[in-house]
Amino acid sequence: MISHKHKVIFIHIPKTAGSSIFKFFHNDLNLDWQIPNYEVLYGWCPKRKIHLQHATSKQLLDLGLVTEEQWNTYFKFTFVRNPWDRAYSDYLWMQRDTNINDSFQNFILKKGNFFKILNNSSNKEYRGDHLLNQTIFFEIKGRFRLNFIGRFENFNSDFSIIKNHLKIKKSFNYHEKKSNERLTDYKQFYTYKNKKLVSKIFYDDINLLGYKF
Repeated sequence: MISHKHKVIFIHIPKTAGSSIFKFFHNDLNLDWQIPNYEVLYGWCPKRKIHLQHATSKQLLDLGLVTEEQWNTYFKFTFVRNPWDRAYSDYLWMQRDTNINDSFQNFILKKGNFFKILNNSSNKEYRGDHLLNQTIFFEIKGRFRLNFIGRFENFNSDFSIIKNHLKIKKSFNYHEKKSNERLTDYKQFYTYKNKKLVSKIFYDDINLLGYKF
């Protein structure tokens, strides 16, 4: 997402309150995810075969979605989330959004009933970007590093830092929309096997971002 008004670039990692952040900056827009909006970088881009709102830092630059000048001068931020919590939340969301019912193991391994929607990146139904490691979306150091990396677990306080930096006075308190089937604590959902599976698949996130189960 980009806001030229505020000179900000937001790297939207799925299931990290990104939709709420987008609405905060672009509350006046009524967008359809199936129709690309290149002014704010939202929607499915049929030419590049990506959901613009989930473009990685590298994709933004390599695909010409932002200019070098914008990248170097705009404030760039993202939010990250505990990988086990994020995977559980995404699994519940994916079943509701796609009407696909299958096991968590098949979801996380992109198999079974989830296979097509998580592997076929050639059409707008693709959701495989949800299972990328969060650290693929940016770099801790290097060309694709960001100005600020917030934590979903400390969302309101971290977002206040961003607002203060951008000199935005509009209030915003995030409240996660939890589905009825969601357990109070994500830890209650996990079997030993699935816990280890997430540890293996999202090893880079756990190692680089310092998360624990």
